[in-house]
Amino acid sequence: LSFSVSSVLTGLVFFLMGTCKLGALIGFFPRHILIGCIGGVGFFLLLTGLEVSARLPGAFDFSLGTLERLMQLDTVFLWTTPLLLAVGLLVLKRFLRSNFLVGGYFIGVAIVFYIVKFSARVPMDSLRGKGWVFDAPSSSNPWYHFYTLYGE
Repeated sequence: LSFSVSSVLTGLVFFLMGTCKLGALIGFFPRHILIGCIGGVGFFLLLTGLEVSARLPGAFDFSLGTLERLMQLDTVFLWTTPLLLAVGLLVLKRFLRSNFLVGGYFIGVAIVFYIVKFSARVPMDSLRGKGWVFDAPSSSNPWYHFYTLYGE
């Protein structure tokens, strides 16, 4: 809950700063602090991306066990595929200047995924079991069940 509230408040503050033309206030923060904060967020996103895409149990830790898990053949494809897709998007952005590129890229990736899935006749349960697709939510839960998790 606190992460959600802080994200909303941060977005609201930056929106208000932009609306009120107060962007120059950012100049009062030392540059190395801003770079450190942005770098820290990037590092956090990198580790979280590895953890989620490789289906690592628990939090990411810097250990030999985690490295061995990341280097297993079935796990390598799980985390290198999104990495290569991200690099591919960066390369495309260098050559194509369009506001529709990012959205179109992600829609295209989803279309290619389903073309491969249906042409290879791979069942969705098999993809879920191997970590390529997230587990489906329980059908016994109502559509608003996610919001009840904030109260726990």
